[in-house]
Amino acid sequence: MTPIEHLLQDHRDIMAHVADLRRAVADLNVRGEAALPSARPVLGRFGQMMATQLARHARKEDEALFPAIEAVIGAANGPTRVMRLEHQEIHAQGELLRQTLHELNAVEHPQIEAGGARLRELAAHGEGAGALAANAEEIIRLLEAHFGKEEEILFPMAEVWLDEATLMAVEQHMQALP
Repeated sequence: MTPIEHLLQDHRDIMAHVADLRRAVADLNVRGEAALPSARPVLGRFGQMMATQLARHARKEDEALFPAIEAVIGAANGPTRVMRLEHQEIHAQGELLRQTLHELNAVEHPQIEAGGARLRELAAHGEGAGALAANAEEIIRLLEAHFGKEEEILFPMAEVWLDEATLMAVEQHMQALP
């Protein structure tokens, strides 16, 4: 498998998780706070996937593919710089999702008497169902746009710019990442 095929498979695997996220977002948008009990586990799994699988995917690009491309075209203001910035933005949205879920889980803990009031406060300030839905929608938008740029522009360019030996070295580097 080439590194590009490897990364494309990562994209397909990650986007399979997006289907579940879309359903949870639709439910949150329709039922609001009433959808939180069923949406939270889905959102939690997605947040965990972002912290593990998606983070590893970004490392494959940031540490293996992008340096190989930058060796050919430079790093100053090229496409890899944009992709790295987008990685940061996607990961920041993932952190926001995990933090919001943490807040909702913490305030609903049965031992916290004020939990119900705090949950209502979070919801009133847009930090409940609405905030989770908006955050998840932004993550979906960012992933689709980012993966689209990679698949339509960056990966085809890499296949043209990088010779077979470089591509093999990139794949080996990717495989060696923890």
